[in-house]
Amino acid sequence: VAKRNNGRRECEGAGEYQGAATKRGWKIEHLGDLCDVLDHKRKPITKSDRVAGEYPYYGATGVLDHVEGFLFDEPLVLLGEDGAKWASGENTAFLVQGKCWVNNHAHVLRPHRAKLLDNWLAYYLNHSDLTEFVSGLTVPKLNQGRLREIPVPLPPLPEQQRILDILDEA
Repeated sequence: VAKRNNGRRECEGAGEYQGAATKRGWKIEHLGDLCDVLDHKRKPITKSDRVAGEYPYYGATGVLDHVEGFLFDEPLVLLGEDGAKWASGENTAFLVQGKCWVNNHAHVLRPHRAKLLDNWLAYYLNHSDLTEFVSGLTVPKLNQGRLREIPVPLPPLPEQQRILDILDEA
């Protein structure tokens, strides 16, 4: 989310939402407490070893190819680990559904849906400046430890859906 500072637009960090969220009575929880991180199931395939097929092969920024076979078959949220950009509005998080393969450049998240909607998580991550959680100057990376520390505002599920409906309409 951008804010104005003496006429300049600045992006808010993920931590900037905590004050506004707590004023609304929303809890703030760490991403690692709200999702199963399924990174241990992902598997890269070198381009020369990929067998063409019908299933999307995802990397840090989206579909890279289509391959034979799949690792996942459920709705998930993917978030770039390396090779992505993490500033507000960079769209490093995206939703996937159905059979797919994910390489080791994207974190694989299964939200605890009794508390958190997939779309809410993706929207929040895409509109937060996550650069404070990224390490490495030469090769920037959002490692799993820092990923788990990202604070996420947690309105009740009906409020998450109401906000998403408004955003979708806009």
